[in-house]
Amino acid sequence: MKIQLLVSSNDYDPCMINSFHKAFALTALFCLLGWAQPGFAQEPLTNNKILRNFNIVAFGNEYTQRRYKHVRKWKTPIRIGIQGNKYPPYFEKFVSDHVRNLWELTGHPIELYYSFSKQKKGQLAKDFDPKKVNFILFYLPVEDIPKAVGKYFNNDLKQVKFMIDNSTCFAKFGTKKNEIKWAIAVFPDHRPKEHMWACVVEELTQVLGLANDSASVNPSIFNDVSRHFSLTEHDKWMLRMFYDRRITAGMPRELALAMGRTILQEIRPE
Repeated sequence: MKIQLLVSSNDYDPCMINSFHKAFALTALFCLLGWAQPGFAQEPLTNNKILRNFNIVAFGNEYTQRRYKHVRKWKTPIRIGIQGNKYPPYFEKFVSDHVRNLWELTGHPIELYYSFSKQKKGQLAKDFDPKKVNFILFYLPVEDIPKAVGKYFNNDLKQVKFMIDNSTCFAKFGTKKNEIKWAIAVFPDHRPKEHMWACVVEELTQVLGLANDSASVNPSIFNDVSRHFSLTEHDKWMLRMFYDRRITAGMPRELALAMGRTILQEIRPE
């Protein structure tokens, strides 16, 4: 899995997540067929390990080597809308299931606020307002993606095409003063079902503010070469810690790491 962060110099900070290197397809095939790779001894899952990896995925950038100095996360409820009316039912179920998992783990409100099927079934909120959608999932044919998401890439269609050609699915979020204000995720509709589950898990999780990938972070979805396509126990503890209210958007990295240690000692005493 590959993550790419592109940060502008202005106050509005877009973060682009380019997920799943092309080798992912082969890796997924091995997993589906049950072809085990040689096992490697892994270090025990300790609070120190979770904090070390939190430092990597929340504040690092594997491509530019940039180190972010402050926490980036959501403050407001996350309201997801699915753009596209030809997605298979399993896609919406994947989204609903993972959204429920994330809300339970983090305590941060996140919901599937709009979909074509919810509208058709009369299941939208009584006070539904499309302007409240702040995280759009685009499930579209490849040929429709550039026009649909171009504005999120400064209308640079070459950049959008690069993302399509070099990723299985991808996402982008924007921050203002380190608060994540909006996000998009793009799911080309020709991808197989097993890829879509992995895409949903990674994109919806990483736009919470844990955007970096590293081969040294394991066992985890935050890993370029990971075979984990669902949240691991490591990931769940990190999410619980990260979205504790005592870690706030804009908090300096050093303070966030210190607070993270305090939180882990409370929720995961060793």
